[in-house]
Amino acid sequence: EKARALEVEAMNGQPSWSDYGQQPSQGGRGGQGNLNFVSTSFEPGRAQSQPTYNTGGYTSATTSFDDEPPLLEELGIDIKSIFKKTGAVFSFGSTADGSLDSDLSGPIVFVFGLGFSHMLAGKVLFGLIIGWTIITSLGMSWLVNMLVGPGGDIGMHACCSILGYCLVPQIFLALFCLLVGKSIACSALALFSILWSTRVASRFVTVRLKAKHIPVEEQRSLLAYPWLLVFSMFALLSLY
Repeated sequence: EKARALEVEAMNGQPSWSDYGQQPSQGGRGGQGNLNFVSTSFEPGRAQSQPTYNTGGYTSATTSFDDEPPLLEELGIDIKSIFKKTGAVFSFGSTADGSLDSDLSGPIVFVFGLGFSHMLAGKVLFGLIIGWTIITSLGMSWLVNMLVGPGGDIGMHACCSILGYCLVPQIFLALFCLLVGKSIACSALALFSILWSTRVASRFVTVRLKAKHIPVEEQRSLLAYPWLLVFSMFALLSLY
């Protein structure tokens, strides 16, 4: 009976829970105060409110990306036009129809391609090539307009585009000199690449002027001479 009484007394000394989620004060044990827990009771009849969002009248058709133009088209890069004008450089007897549309996407690729070709040989000439390209485009724009007269309107943008595409032979020259080194074959290829680039550049200018009904066939050799000097400078970068 004494043990039964001690067990009942111990049970009466435990804290009693009046409701689920609530605990009475335990001030007698260290004075910690009340400990209130979050109630997890659920009432089936109460519907919890959900936030509502106003779409502002937008539909799935307006937010879809199916009607968006390609990224290259948004950036003004026409891959087909670049390949067409690059092919006009290699076709000696072509009328160079692709040269009428002046863009800078292809020329930028070829300018950096020439710079990387020289970098493989241990020559970092990016600044020199870009500087020569800008100065040459300004000079050739002024010179061609002076030779042709009023109505020529060959701007810096067009000259920079023509110069960039005509650097393709100079890239082959730089890679060839990297493989074989300084030799007679490299010098012969340098002369051929200069004449090749000069002929293509003068033909591009002639086609653009013919599109504006300006006869320049008799002045083609005069237009080719400054291009000859320009591409001779680029060829010297590969030879020395």
